[in-house]
Formats: sequence, C-alpha cells, structure tokens
Amino acid sequence: MNACQTVRYQNQRCLHFITFSCYYRMPLLDRLTAKEGFEGTLERVRVWYGCYIPGCVVMPQHVHLLISEPERLQARTNGCRGRGLSPPSRKRRGKGGAT
Repeated sequence: MNACQTVRYQNQRCLHFITFSCYYRMPLLDRLTAKEGFEGTLERVRVWYGCYIPGCVVMPQHVHLLISEPERLQARTNGCRGRGLSPPSRKRRGKGGAT
C-alpha cells in the first residue's frame, strides 16, 4: 500500500463525529426557520441512507453531528446511482414562482 493512499474502514459499526461550518462562518442558522429547514433536510437524508443520529448540535455558525454509518451506502456505491434512487430534493422555482 502506498504511504499516501487513504484507507477506509467500512462496516465497523462505529459512530462518526462530524463538524462543519456555514459559508464563511456566517451565522446562517441563527433563525428558527433556517434551523428547522436544516433539521428537515437532515431527517430526509437520515431516513434515505438508513443511519441514526444520536447527537446533533445546531449553532448559528456551525453544526456538530454524531452519526452512524449508513445502511444504504453499499447500494449507492454498487452502481445504483442514476436509477431513480437518489435522495429526494426540493424542486427549484422559476422567476414566476411556478414549479
């Protein structure tokens, strides 16, 4: 194995701690509607991939997640992409407000 090669250990049934910041660390999650929108999207993704989230802290400028490994990862990486199995997404609205 090359010294620069990344090694990934999948299916270890471990929890992962993830932290990420908003764009330029701006307080984009300081409003209740923004937090609820983030939580709704996180829940849709959680259900889609079949993982659980035992801990989540949403702050105005960043988020901390404690998340399990996804159950559906194997199906996604074995060629199912592009067959109608992508997670649900919001429809974009045109200038007139129609979908």
